[in-house]
Amino acid sequence: MSEISIIIPAYNEESRLPKYLDSILEYFANEDATYEILVVDDGSTDSTKSVVVSYTEQNPNIKLIDLPKNCGKGYAVKTGMLKANGKLRLFTDADGATPIKELEKLKRHIGNGVAVVIASRALKDKSCNVMAHFHRRIIGAVFNFIVQILTVRGIYDTQCGFKLFTESAAKSVFPLQQINGFGFDVELLFICHTKGYQIKEVPVNWTDIPKSKVKLFRDSWRMLNDVITIRFNYLRGTYGRT
Repeated sequence: MSEISIIIPAYNEESRLPKYLDSILEYFANEDATYEILVVDDGSTDSTKSVVVSYTEQNPNIKLIDLPKNCGKGYAVKTGMLKANGKLRLFTDADGATPIKELEKLKRHIGNGVAVVIASRALKDKSCNVMAHFHRRIIGAVFNFIVQILTVRGIYDTQCGFKLFTESAAKSVFPLQQINGFGFDVELLFICHTKGYQIKEVPVNWTDIPKSKVKLFRDSWRMLNDVITIRFNYLRGTYGRT
């Protein structure tokens, strides 16, 4: 068993993924911890798979999970989290918008009843720099307002792709996940609340990386539908009750 698993969902990330993998390897080269990196190729049509295979040949800590078709980011994350063996399990975006060194901030809060720690671009901290385009800030604020009303209260950034779970929390929460698209983050946090897990939100450094997979209007509508679906799933007892 590894001390920590890093799960990276990847769809057509041949250009952005190598730089982030290099930074992760550099980070762990200076850490006294056992680790594994699981890259979940979500049916990429470019050379993402070949890129990852070249890394696995150089480092046995890197593993490829090859999905035969594109199933969605949520499905890729769920697959990686349930195949991981780490005592701590982080999922992070392939673009490296959140530097891997921010993991240290999240790890500090694990324990004393906290089993889930999430990165936040919304919480203010003088030591953190968030570089996001104006339209992303606006859509993020509107979406969070809807989320606060319908699902998860008290969380100010549900969508930052940098979330840390203990092994027990991951094994408890991810099997209940139903949403495969971008709304899966909200669903995971909602399930955590339903099951009584304490969530800690931590400000981090974050940079908007070019070639984002999120499309402003298309994905905003899809995420709104996902939030409504989460509410109906809860009423049907899909996630169980505390």
